[in-house]
Amino acid sequence: MMKKQVAYLQKLFYDLWNDFGSVYLVVKHSDRTRIGKRGFTEDEKKQGLILVFNNKTNNRLEWDEEGDLSCVLAFGPRKEDVYIHHDDLRGVFSPGAGVQFLRSDMDNGPVAPPEPETVQGDAQRVVSMSKYRKK
Repeated sequence: MMKKQVAYLQKLFYDLWNDFGSVYLVVKHSDRTRIGKRGFTEDEKKQGLILVFNNKTNNRLEWDEEGDLSCVLAFGPRKEDVYIHHDDLRGVFSPGAGVQFLRSDMDNGPVAPPEPETVQGDAQRVVSMSKYRKK
């Protein structure tokens, strides 16, 4: 991932978390990313994993110079040490803000937005930005 992308993703991540109370990170599976003892399910290995950060999340996150993220997240009653390699960060989004930042340099296709129940009842709408781009 380019350094600029990491910087944009981190800034947007914290802005969304601070302003809207929650933010979602889209993570693709690789051997470089670790989700504690839990790991990735077979579906998540194919489709990726969406991690939720909200007011219940421990806010002690560490980003290193490369843009790798280390934190502790709860999966149900279990807490897991999470390490996300910067090349496995696919994007960040917020249904509350109605925005998403998805990397276009990934080899996998676009990320499918989560089902509404995954997003605690918030309606999710994706708007194509192609008609707003400069020509």
